[in-house]
Amino acid sequence: MKTSIFKIIGIFLLLGVSKLASAQIPAIPPEVVDNYVEGITTDFNTYMGSYMSPLLKGIGHGFNSGWYNTARPHKSFGFDLTISANMAYVPTADQVFTFNPTDYTVLDLADPTDNVLPTVMGGSTTTEVISYLDKGNSISPYVQVPVLDGVQDQLSQLPIEAIAVPSPIVQLGVGIFKGTEVKVRWVPTIQNDQGIDYSYFGLGVMHNVSQWLPVLKDLKFLDVSGFIGFTNIDLSYTLGADSPIDGINQAANFGVNTITYEVVGSATVSVLTGYVGLGFDSFKTNLNMNGDYYVRIPGTDTGAGEAKQTITDPVDLNAKDGGFRATVGARLKLAILTLHANYTLQAYNTLNVGVGFSFR
Repeated sequence: MKTSIFKIIGIFLLLGVSKLASAQIPAIPPEVVDNYVEGITTDFNTYMGSYMSPLLKGIGHGFNSGWYNTARPHKSFGFDLTISANMAYVPTADQVFTFNPTDYTVLDLADPTDNVLPTVMGGSTTTEVISYLDKGNSISPYVQVPVLDGVQDQLSQLPIEAIAVPSPIVQLGVGIFKGTEVKVRWVPTIQNDQGIDYSYFGLGVMHNVSQWLPVLKDLKFLDVSGFIGFTNIDLSYTLGADSPIDGINQAANFGVNTITYEVVGSATVSVLTGYVGLGFDSFKTNLNMNGDYYVRIPGTDTGAGEAKQTITDPVDLNAKDGGFRATVGARLKLAILTLHANYTLQAYNTLNVGVGFSFR
């Protein structure tokens, strides 16, 4: 967790803590400093919005998946407990992004011809980015540092090479009445002395519609159901003394909200069930960095160190996505033990595999 947070805020090194270079210039006007502070905040959000986008989208698509492994709801008081994992595969196009200098107020590339940079799910690069105190001024003080690498090199060391965002699921399904089942995803709120505060809750409802249709209700091996489900996740991390950037009251906050609507069909023969699902989903993910961060101003070192300015709540990133989805999968039931796997076609195709215990 700490490593991930440091990765997210590592781009703050652009603000003046490495490789400082400055020309002999007169005193810097206050408005230039103000413009720099405002520009670095805006540019940081622009850069991180592109860099973090596939992770935010992958989490959203992942937690919208894995809700069912059959279209047949439990009988009254029947239940299942399922543990599964989703892998939302990141398209090749989302593993990189193009850095357009005109989109940035104070940032630019050291090499303008090398403008295709990795996202968090991308590879590595030797490209460096420059933070100018006064962009466009050839004698402006600047900071030059490497851009952030992605995690692709670390993923390649895993037994199964896949550029995908994982999302674990623990789910309980309970039959209530008339072919209706309620599904709950829940983890007790976690708070610890490492500054982590985590809560996770999801609720879904499946209702068997084939029982009301004249032909389908007589086909005992076939079930058709409607399903709706949502998930809410909140994670916050207080940086405290571990923050590499000076400041106070620093915290990172991450949230996910997802919802899916689907029609699910399944056919069961002996211990094997095949199932398909068609529908739509949507999600919103957000990443915020709150608190005060002290920014060093390039070119203001008079022997006592660079002047500092305070940036408050510098990061507010959001990702929204969704659309049509189609799922196909199979489940094997041995007594009360179930094994299942399914694959969902959507913007980020998602694989779900899991094991569970099912009764009635």
